[in-house]
Amino acid sequence: MNTPLNSRLLALCICGILTACGGSSTTPVPATTASVDVQKPAALLSGEALRAEVERFRSSNNFPAVTVTIINQDKVENVVTGNREANTNKSVQSTDLFQLGSLTKAATATMIGRLVEQKKIRWDSTIAEIFPAWRTQIRPEYMNVTVEQLLRHRSGLPREADDNTILKALPLLTGDLVSDRRSLAVLLLQDAPEYTPNSKMVYSNIGYALAGLMAEVAGADTYENLMQKEVFAALNIKGRFGFPEDLGVNNNIGHTLVTGNWKATSSVVDPRYAFFINAAGGMNLNLSDYGAFLREHLRGLQGQSNYLSPASFQLMHTSVDGYGLGWGISSFPGLGNISAHNGTELTYYATNRVVPSKNVAVAVACNCYDAAVIGKLDEFADSLLRPLLPQ
Repeated sequence: MNTPLNSRLLALCICGILTACGGSSTTPVPATTASVDVQKPAALLSGEALRAEVERFRSSNNFPAVTVTIINQDKVENVVTGNREANTNKSVQSTDLFQLGSLTKAATATMIGRLVEQKKIRWDSTIAEIFPAWRTQIRPEYMNVTVEQLLRHRSGLPREADDNTILKALPLLTGDLVSDRRSLAVLLLQDAPEYTPNSKMVYSNIGYALAGLMAEVAGADTYENLMQKEVFAALNIKGRFGFPEDLGVNNNIGHTLVTGNWKATSSVVDPRYAFFINAAGGMNLNLSDYGAFLREHLRGLQGQSNYLSPASFQLMHTSVDGYGLGWGISSFPGLGNISAHNGTELTYYATNRVVPSKNVAVAVACNCYDAAVIGKLDEFADSLLRPLLPQ
């Protein structure tokens, strides 16, 4: 579901992210929640110059469609070029959704942050506390795993469910979204941890699925409905889960590379498993709306948001072993901490960079995926931030 963050320009030492897809925190929050020291506006590309550069990049690399959003000093600017489907004249639109893969993780953590501030759950709420009936059904090692540990990939859980577990779950599935997710979760929690919980960071999509399930109990609604209420509606953006092409023919569609050519491709994610991991990688947004999400995080890190408290924003962007809550975190000379992530559900690709010290963020996405070529999108995202680098 996710690929390694290949930030060559910024040399971000973010932990390897391999391809698929009230109470106190257990992690120290910086003592101050004052705004960061934002430096003068950077001379980033804008307007027609930005559009021309995005189109040059897209056409020179033969990507079907590429969309870029830059947030600079609170202004969100979006460019989208190319076609919904390769080798057609079906032009991509600014309102078209892109499947954002594991960029979903920061949104999931943000939604849970809202529930924390509503005192419906805590960052240190445990699996056993939220699901007391599971005490006799799951391994004891998982009992005290917390929400925050799940969001930091420190739960002991593996990256994905293996085929044998999925096959064992199939007879238990009823078609009820919440019930079926819980049935699969119990099966996964009957397997021994891959490592001692909270001893290290090991990337786990299952961990985010579990955090989403805990949110469902706390919020008394489905994960998807909670996201609609606490993230999409609250930020006045339009999002959904699944794939854009699920909405019909007049929408964006994902691609894979077949004998050197991009081919429109239906989802390759196992449908027996996809419903379980929406909290890890199922979100669809257009990149203008995604820019509004990134802008709120920038505002929050400067103490200028009423959406969440400064402490919650700081927590999400505070590193433990190179990872925050849905963000890889690294420090770069002259820029300070940078939060970044990327993701794919194997027919789309997206990547982001958030630079609080400059009040700048960038996101790049395409309606295509191939492991051999998507690194070019990471390099392009880095190139857009080159004016930020110390001279």
